[in-house]
Amino acid sequence: MMVWLADALRAEGLDVDEIDGWRANGDGDFDDIWGIMCHNTAGDDIATDAIALGTGERPGPLSNVLIRRDGTVAVVAAGVAHHAGPGYHPDLPRDDVDTRTIGIHAEMRRRQKYPREQYLSYVRCCAAILRHINRSASHVLGHQEWDTGKVDPCLSMDQLRADIVAHLSSHAHSDSRVV
Repeated sequence: MMVWLADALRAEGLDVDEIDGWRANGDGDFDDIWGIMCHNTAGDDIATDAIALGTGERPGPLSNVLIRRDGTVAVVAAGVAHHAGPGYHPDLPRDDVDTRTIGIHAEMRRRQKYPREQYLSYVRCCAAILRHINRSASHVLGHQEWDTGKVDPCLSMDQLRADIVAHLSSHAHSDSRVV
């Protein structure tokens, strides 16, 4: 379980909201964490509880982290979240990617522009996780890169990865393990 998650996000300077019970929330523990999968909620009216607990259609948690429009980061689950579904990437298993990737959702309607605070939190959130799991920005995927039938997170993943690299380079921690 990723009980380190809230502390890692705070160390990156993020405003973190720990949702009650997040340390025990999840569908078991992760295998070797490969990286991050980025999503959006496809609506501004998605409650944090729905991300944490799921909906009538899908069991929760639906993500590990929720980035709100104001840039606040809600830590939802330390265990495996049901966020990816079937897809393809050469480095990942088709049927069990949730146990290998951390799910991050951002509150957003499709095709809306991300507010600056929220986008910067997305960059810093990914950087914090990558720093902790000792991975590079090449280990950040958009849901649309995994499943071409999806459109989220509705931003340029190449630009997001470039901004993560720039952030990691300019905000290197003395104990940084990212290669």
